[in-house]
Order: sequence, then structure tokens, then C-alpha cells
Amino acid sequence: MVSAWTIGLVLLGSVGCNPSEGSGGDRVKVDFWYTWLGEGSDAMEKLIDEFNRSQDEIYVNGLAQGDTQKQMTAIVGGNPPDLASLPDEINLSSWAEKGAMLPLDDYIQTNGYDMEDYLPAAREAVTYKRKTYGLPLGMNTWMLYYNKDLLQEAGFDGPPKTIQELRKYEDKLSKKKDGRLVTLGLWPGTTPHIWMQSFEGRLWDPEKKTVTPLDPGFKASVQLSEDIWQKHGPENIDRLLAGNGTYGSPQDPFATGKYAMTLDGEWLAPLLEKNAPQLNYDVAPVPYDKNSPEAENAGYINVNLLYIPKGADQPDAAWKFMEWLTAKEKMVEFDTAIGNLPPRQSAMDDPIFESVPKFDRFLAYANSEKMEPLPSLPFMEKYMGEIHKQIDRINRGKVSLEQGLQEVEKEIQPLVDKMEK
Repeated sequence: MVSAWTIGLVLLGSVGCNPSEGSGGDRVKVDFWYTWLGEGSDAMEKLIDEFNRSQDEIYVNGLAQGDTQKQMTAIVGGNPPDLASLPDEINLSSWAEKGAMLPLDDYIQTNGYDMEDYLPAAREAVTYKRKTYGLPLGMNTWMLYYNKDLLQEAGFDGPPKTIQELRKYEDKLSKKKDGRLVTLGLWPGTTPHIWMQSFEGRLWDPEKKTVTPLDPGFKASVQLSEDIWQKHGPENIDRLLAGNGTYGSPQDPFATGKYAMTLDGEWLAPLLEKNAPQLNYDVAPVPYDKNSPEAENAGYINVNLLYIPKGADQPDAAWKFMEWLTAKEKMVEFDTAIGNLPPRQSAMDDPIFESVPKFDRFLAYANSEKMEPLPSLPFMEKYMGEIHKQIDRINRGKVSLEQGLQEVEKEIQPLVDKMEK
């Protein structure tokens, strides 16, 4: 799955710096491995330094480390950091199941930490088997970006509200020149789970303990992507993609008008403000299927998070820093710096976000009660990997929609059955 954090790693730099490392005197040392790089690392180091100066009991050593597998290797080897971050929650349930993460519920209860201030979907994202294994620090959601000039030229006054309208927009906005596709009305992306809530789709049946890639709602989200690929032809879309410029740059395909509409996250808007200030665009909630009116304003979120690894030498000190770092004021400062949404409800109306392009739309949308993360399942990474594999085959006409999703079920359900034994 290509997620916000993956894009962030590409945009924000490379790994390996350790600018906050120091002696700390006689204070308790907390080794903190975090996944934010470049500007994200700069913002985190600023906060680490502030914490270190604010008291004389704990000294945090920060290390920018983008490879999460190194975290697991260190945990298995018995030499983990005291605190670490994950760029999203897709591995949380798997690592919790393996005993690689400490549950935080005792710390939360003992210290009166207010988890209720987090959005329900953010709390759900860090919960596995009714235990809390991480604290969200930032949050992402996706909205429909649309080029206002291209829509106006095509005779549309505003963005589509329903999937049915979206299909009409896509058809009219797509353009060819000399037989080649030059404008794609909608780039559907490669992550159908982001569309899934528009159809009230589900990937998991918790009562039957079965994966549900053939669920009608999820199936419809894949169908939307397949229809676009098959209508224009994989070879034509591939040719268009091959000429795309760097994401978020002045040559970004949405910035240059190669995509009239696209799904993307809140982090793209500041990049467009910087690199394509002339672009006349806006964002809107992901369209919903008119046959599922309850899906209006539904959407998908994920979070980045802090956790204490199993075997940490200083879990109590790590918790104190986590508690400090995830307080509203520090959370807002960090999320503004990296272009993420705050997962705390109390931070939603902070004035600092008024200066961030389009954040008012994203904050309002993310505050919907209909936001959901992916289900917390130990095999979710493999599940999503198989989904992406089969969707590529479906889009390219190598297998039918039904066959591809049946293959997903065939590959993943045995993992569930084995886990349940």
C-alpha cells in the first residue's frame, strides 16, 4: 500500500541522522527511533530539544530511522529502543500479536491520560483486542482534488457528490490528442480501500472471522478503478503515467492538468501552494454511491503513532516523553510542520491550521463520525499486498474482477484459519 508516510519519506529526505544524541548527564536516557525524515526530522528534533531543556530527569536521544524492519530486528534481538514510531498502523496488530509492543492501558489509566480526546477512528487505529498499543501523533485522510478550470470548461459548476456523477465527470473530462490520452478525468489511484467507504464496503467479517474481498461494497470500489482502466486501455494509461512529473512538484500530473481529478491527502495541498501557486483547484469529500446514502461524508483515515517496544530499558521514562509529545500544543506544532492532521478533537479548531492550505476542508471532513481505519488484523499487510497484486491484474485485464478477488480470498483466508486454531 502506498501511504502518506511512504510519500513523506520520498519527499522529506534520507535516513541515518542522529542530531539529538548527547550525554544528558546523570538523567535517565531514552533512545527514540522515529520514522520522520528531512523536514520531519528537523521538526521532531526541535521538540526533543525542547523537552530535554524543560526538565532535568529524562534525556531523549533521537534517531531518524525510516526502516521499520530494523525496529523489529532490534526487538527480536533484545536490543530495542525505548520508544519508536510507526508511519501508519498497518503493522500494529501484527506486532502486538507477536508481543513486540507493550500495551499502554496501565499507563493511560494510572496517569489519567485522556484517550477520549482522540477521534474515534484514531483510537480504533491503535487498538488491538481491546488494548491500546500506540498513541497517535498525526493523522491522514484523503479527499477529491479537482481542477476548477477544467471542470468549468467541461460545463460543471462544482465537484461531483455521488459516484454516479463522478463517472459522468470522468468521461467528459478525459481528453485525447492524436489518439493519445492527454488528460485523465479521474486518476483512481491504486488503493481501493480509500473508495470502499463510498459503497459501505467491508474487508472483514468479525463475527464469521472471514476476509471479505468479495463484499459488494469493496467489489464496487475495485470495479470503479477497473472501468477507468478498461475504458481508456492499460497501454494508454501507462503511457500517460510514464510522462508524469515528480509528485508535488511543478510537474505533478494534477498540477499540470494531466489529471482533472484525483484522490489525495492533506499533505499535497501545501506542496501545490508552494510549487504550483497558479493552479485553480479545490478539494471535496470523496463521492458516495447514491444507492448508499448513509455513505455520504464517509471516508478513510490512518495515523502515525508512538509505541514502547518490548524489552525497552526505560518504558516509564519513554511514557513520560510520549505523554508530553502528544499533548495538544506539541501535537499541533509537529503536525503543522509536517502537513498532517491532528488526531485530537481539541486540536481541530486550533488557529495555527488556518494558514495551511485547504486544511479547513480536511479537518471538517476528518471530523465526520463516518471515518474508519482499516480493520486491525495481524495479517493486514499481507492482505493489502495481495489486494494490490490482484487489482493490478484486474485493471490490466489479466483476470476478471471476480477471479482476482477470489484469489485474494484464497490466499488470505488460510492465514485467518491458522490464526484462529
